[in-house]
Amino acid sequence: MGEEAFNWHWFIEWGTPTSAHMYGVDEVLYHGRSKFQDIMVAVLRDLGKALILDGKTQSAILDEFVYHEALVHPAMILHGSPRKVLILGGGEGATAREVLRFKTVERVVMVDIDEEVIRVAREYLPEWHRGAFDDPRLELLIMDGLKYVEEASEKFNVIIADLADPLEAGPAYKLYTKEYYERLKSLLNPGGVFVTQATSPTITTYTHAVIYNTIKSVFKHATPYHAYVRSFDGVWGFVLASDSKDPASLTPEAVDAYLAANVVGENRFYEGAVHQAMFTMPKHIRKEIEKVKEVATLDNPVFMPA
Repeated sequence: MGEEAFNWHWFIEWGTPTSAHMYGVDEVLYHGRSKFQDIMVAVLRDLGKALILDGKTQSAILDEFVYHEALVHPAMILHGSPRKVLILGGGEGATAREVLRFKTVERVVMVDIDEEVIRVAREYLPEWHRGAFDDPRLELLIMDGLKYVEEASEKFNVIIADLADPLEAGPAYKLYTKEYYERLKSLLNPGGVFVTQATSPTITTYTHAVIYNTIKSVFKHATPYHAYVRSFDGVWGFVLASDSKDPASLTPEAVDAYLAANVVGENRFYEGAVHQAMFTMPKHIRKEIEKVKEVATLDNPVFMPA
């Protein structure tokens, strides 16, 4: 770094206790604290506008579509004709935006614990939600996702968990346990599909592997997949699961045909060839995941390294 670098304001994001990423900050648009977490919207020199919660980048304008298309589209296409979708988390509104692009969707329930994140997203992140919060098909509930799932009786075709990472001091770690996934499964209609973000298979391999093992212990079919997300400075992981639909059945040709016939507008990232790459886990990562046998429970949850 040259001498001019020291005139910058820097945002330092810790990935593990022994590694971090530094981003030059052009401007802080918002900074405050809700009942649950620290919230910041900042313009980062390399990534553009970004939402940062508890010091962790949630998404950036440079490539938020990579994460959100990767999270939403495989599950929706695997189901085939999703009419009712449950979103857990997803405060930026971009997950809802992607779900609402599917022509078959009639109803979306979005459950987020933090009303302040929603307010900030509405005001500062219009490029993310693109009016999704005002779509008449969307019902937004401000409540704990754990409480919602424990009390809900409504059934869904697809459930999408776009939750904060399982931090020990955070609000979300109980939503990565076997008990929680069993209850989620009971809210799926026959043929239902579940998908979750699952941290990084390369940066936090153990956490990712435990999430995958836990879901695999509940569903007949569970498949980890990944995408490179520049704003996360690495590969990000997801897990797709169902009792009746095997993700291996999705071919690149089937993905492209479905997108052309059933999704409004053109994707910026996800397509058939990308799907095939996302679901091909590199050998060395796959072998590291296979070494982990633990399953997360309420009595023994999994946490991000701290």
